[in-house]
Amino acid sequence: MGEVTIRRAVAADLPAIVALLEEVDELHREALPWLLRKVGEPRSQEFLEPFTSKSDHIALVASIGDGPLTGVLLALVREVSHVPIVRPSSVAEIDTLVVGRAFRRLGIGKRLVQVAIQWARDVGATRTELGVYEFNESARAFWESVGFETLSRRLVVQLSNSL
Repeated sequence: MGEVTIRRAVAADLPAIVALLEEVDELHREALPWLLRKVGEPRSQEFLEPFTSKSDHIALVASIGDGPLTGVLLALVREVSHVPIVRPSSVAEIDTLVVGRAFRRLGIGKRLVQVAIQWARDVGATRTELGVYEFNESARAFWESVGFETLSRRLVVQLSNSL
């Protein structure tokens, strides 16, 4: 195996990023069909463009040697100050992390997270947060292994069984 390279994505990476994101979207749609659906264009380049062009967004991509993209992490910074009891802060939110099936368990996800956390520090974030679906035990185990801990849980009551 060659060396893993992590870099900031550029616009030319967007088609490969969309393909990687489709893997994780499919996993989530299969587990939560009552909530998530397949759409004509999975994640549009318009949706992804801020992650390659705005300073408060980032798309990090991983590759091995000169090979294709093997992983992607999307993150953005948001300000938290709308609830008086919550301390105002700048939070780096990891929106999505996916490593292609053939490249898992090689440390690529961990490297992407490390670079994202350093980016968060560099842009002045006070913490990094993310959401993970309860069904996804392997993802929860991964996030705990890289230092994340549960802050809260979001509970739901489904009021309709229609899809």
